[in-house]
Amino acid sequence: MSTRSAGTAVRPTRRPARRTVTLVAAVATCLCVALVATAVWSVGRRAQQEQLSGAQAAATWSPGAQGMVDTTSAADIRSLRSLGWAVPGLAAEGYSVTDIRQTTVGGEPAVALTLHDDRGTVEIVEQRGHVNPENPVDGVSGLPVSAEGLHESVVAGSRLWVEREDPWRAVMVRPDAVYTITSDTPPATVAETVSAVVAEDRARVSLPSRHDESFGATVVDGLQKLFG
Repeated sequence: MSTRSAGTAVRPTRRPARRTVTLVAAVATCLCVALVATAVWSVGRRAQQEQLSGAQAAATWSPGAQGMVDTTSAADIRSLRSLGWAVPGLAAEGYSVTDIRQTTVGGEPAVALTLHDDRGTVEIVEQRGHVNPENPVDGVSGLPVSAEGLHESVVAGSRLWVEREDPWRAVMVRPDAVYTITSDTPPATVAETVSAVVAEDRARVSLPSRHDESFGATVVDGLQKLFG
């Protein structure tokens, strides 16, 4: 004889609806695809930035301008700027350019400028190429700042190392350049001069990118980077 009450119905075990299972699986698949696509896009974006950096370096270090030494020609200055150099002349601060030389610092290309105004002389060494933002090379001594004991500071949003003597010296790091600024003007002018150089660096015309940087193109570049 059954121990179950005759009036008690046995409820069947409820199973998730097939539509719900399908929906959950679709959402999980979409999330996985999105995560993978984002990761691949990140790799592709880095690859594009490396390609752009290489293209800019190739254009900036064009051998056509390397022959210019000891010049103040406006045409030479325009030529250098068209190749990616800032060549900060500080004209807005009342300075005039008296000398421009192309040289190298630590094996990297550099442009050295001498400027004059009624307060004194400013010399600027603009380095481009491989920049170490943590330990840049002093354009005057050719030594990394870590070997010189300079005082680290921030002016106009840029990191720099300063020696407040007479003449004072500042080694400033920008995203793709290092500027070494030396001057016999009063030490109180350090911030003003550095800010003026930063302004001219920001105004530098960037070389145009010819690469497709859309999301799809970046993902494709990422896949090519990952799988060759």
